[in-house]
Amino acid sequence: MSDRSQRGKRFGKATSGWIAAFAIAALAASGTSAEATDIGARRATASPAAARVLSASGFSFARTVLRADLPVVVDFWAPWCIPCRELEAPLAELAAKFAGRARVVRVNVEWSSRVAQRYDVQSLPTILVFKGGELVSRSTGGASEQDLEDLLAGQLAPTPMLVTAVAPAAVTAPAAGR
Repeated sequence: MSDRSQRGKRFGKATSGWIAAFAIAALAASGTSAEATDIGARRATASPAAARVLSASGFSFARTVLRADLPVVVDFWAPWCIPCRELEAPLAELAAKFAGRARVVRVNVEWSSRVAQRYDVQSLPTILVFKGGELVSRSTGGASEQDLEDLLAGQLAPTPMLVTAVAPAAVTAPAAGR
């Protein structure tokens, strides 16, 4: 083959690569500014880390659960477990409701079987409540948000009550007829 024919082949491959790269860049940039604004708004209104359900593994369990300064609700679950998937919404609501006062963590038993064995998790879903690194409460099976709140309620620090100043008793004026 001549040099000219090989250059044509190389040029053809390089050109198609550049065309594909340009097409991908054009597709990526084709989003409207309204979409970009919407994405920015979602990021700005995203809930803080304390208001979401966290995941823990065998490596992060001690840091996320045992060393936590707040009470921690731990859900042991598996992706194939239907009652476990039904607990996702109540756990998210619990995390949002008790943000800053408690932490909600999920542990996938397929990835973290040693943690599940350590806490004698025999059936799914199993909910454990930890406070100060110690196991203080356990529940097995499906649960509603109210059930989860009741399980957690005894471990939460009482919310500070707003103390109002009590006005002194009103002084009565002496009767006019004396």
